[in-house]
Amino acid sequence: MKILRVIGSVVGLVVVVAGLAWLFRGDPMGPVAGRQLSGAEFAYPADWGFTDEHFTIAVESRPEDPHSVTTICFVHEGELYVPAQSGTEKKWTHYVVEDPRVRLKVGDRVYPASAVRVTDLEPRAVLASAAKKYERMAERMDEDPPGDIWLFRIGPRKG
Repeated sequence: MKILRVIGSVVGLVVVVAGLAWLFRGDPMGPVAGRQLSGAEFAYPADWGFTDEHFTIAVESRPEDPHSVTTICFVHEGELYVPAQSGTEKKWTHYVVEDPRVRLKVGDRVYPASAVRVTDLEPRAVLASAAKKYERMAERMDEDPPGDIWLFRIGPRKG
């Protein structure tokens, strides 16, 4: 009976700690969404080429109640793009469509920006740019692109 009390206490403590961590989270951690991104803000860069050094970035949407996620990005024809596979099912994609103001965290730097959903680009051309950065995409270039990919073009924040 005593062992059950100890196990119950440990489980209860883990639940409380996990709950507090969830409430006070900041940056996203892998598949777990975060809130407001931490780090110093920097001016919108003229060239996003440095993002090739980072496998993932964080995107913060909904400025009034920040929601951040970990995702990938790539440069296509000089502009930064952020894709979202199964975009219809993700919260952050809908937040960005409603309000394009975002903040991107690349490494330890945060950049205010805007994100606009793009639907008029040829998927193969865009995927070819992504494949230059991500080897797994390069291996699948002969396959049809997966469905329900939402693509966002990143630009300077207006206003």
